[in-house]
Amino acid sequence: MKFKRSQITMIMIVGLLLFIVVSFLLYLSKSSVKKQGQISLRGVHQTSIDTLPIKNFVTNCVDKLAKESFLILGRQGGYLYRSQGGTLVDYDEENDEGLFFVRYNGNDVVYNILPPRFESSLYTTKIPNYPWRNFPYSSSGTEVFDGFFGLNNMPFLYSYQGPHSIQAQIESYIDNNLEDCLGLDYLENQSYDIEIKKSTTQVIIGSSSLNVKLDLPITIRNQKNKETFEASKFSSNVDLRLKDIYSYVKDIIDNDIKNIKFDIANPADPSLRINVIKDINNKDDIIIITDGKSLINGNPFQYVFARKNRAPALYHLSPDALYFSLGSTINQEDLLSGQQLKGEDPDEDVLQFTLKALDFDPELPKTLTQSETAFRAEVSDGSLKDYQDIVVYTS
Repeated sequence: MKFKRSQITMIMIVGLLLFIVVSFLLYLSKSSVKKQGQISLRGVHQTSIDTLPIKNFVTNCVDKLAKESFLILGRQGGYLYRSQGGTLVDYDEENDEGLFFVRYNGNDVVYNILPPRFESSLYTTKIPNYPWRNFPYSSSGTEVFDGFFGLNNMPFLYSYQGPHSIQAQIESYIDNNLEDCLGLDYLENQSYDIEIKKSTTQVIIGSSSLNVKLDLPITIRNQKNKETFEASKFSSNVDLRLKDIYSYVKDIIDNDIKNIKFDIANPADPSLRINVIKDINNKDDIIIITDGKSLINGNPFQYVFARKNRAPALYHLSPDALYFSLGSTINQEDLLSGQQLKGEDPDEDVLQFTLKALDFDPELPKTLTQSETAFRAEVSDGSLKDYQDIVVYTS
């Protein structure tokens, strides 16, 4: 009996040992399979294409380039040059300054206001009859200050309006600078094949924001697992009230070239601050308009443009023919017949006035020794002049 019990005990012990050994082997086997699965999964993750970061990266590039284009064109009178990715031909730095642009803060700032160039039945650009012969008096004798005092050279806002529009320039800038911004070369060094086709950008300009839509056919293929990523549509929104700013700037430029007494430095919108930097290039000015409601990278948006100097206009003196006795001595009061030398300047420049004889002895008072003596009343802004001649006859 005791022997049988010992055998049973031994069998139970051996069975228990076998169970423990088998269980341990099964555990090791499962653990090994699990580790191999983790390693295999990790390898897949390492060679797969994470699409979300790529989409975000392209979108961030669009946003970055859109803001860049706003900042640059804002500093250059609304224009982007071809060398920058825009549409406007690059000017010659040595020969074109003072004709098409002014150099300011490292930027070629385009003239948005130019002197008048065209004649009409009502207005003339030719001194001394500029802007009209009897300025500022109308046919009824009332003072009129509206006329033709310059050209608006501000770019169009929309592409359908004409060439070099702000809309077209922003689109061109994004398309031409996108490849450098993306810089996807690092993927090619990690066993990826990349195919990027020509991008097409569409900018939609709203009152308080801009929407940039990018059509960029892009394909990225993993050489190891043949996984492929394809996308083509990307977009970005930028909070900038470009349309409102454009309308405001265009309005003040139109007023400046229409009304000779208009003061460009006094904005009607308190959120827009205007700073005029006088005589930046000879007598040409720089106009800086700052919008405190439009922030780009935390800074207020600025629109900067140049204003070409324009001639002042002398008030017409009447009569322009006087009669005195030979040998008479006349002074300025005699020539002006009770009037004052007055003038207006479209650029708000300080004016200087002179009245002198047009002969070897120009100073007043003057003794009349000839049958005919010409005098010239002149107004000058320090660079450009307007004048009127008065002829004195003697008998």
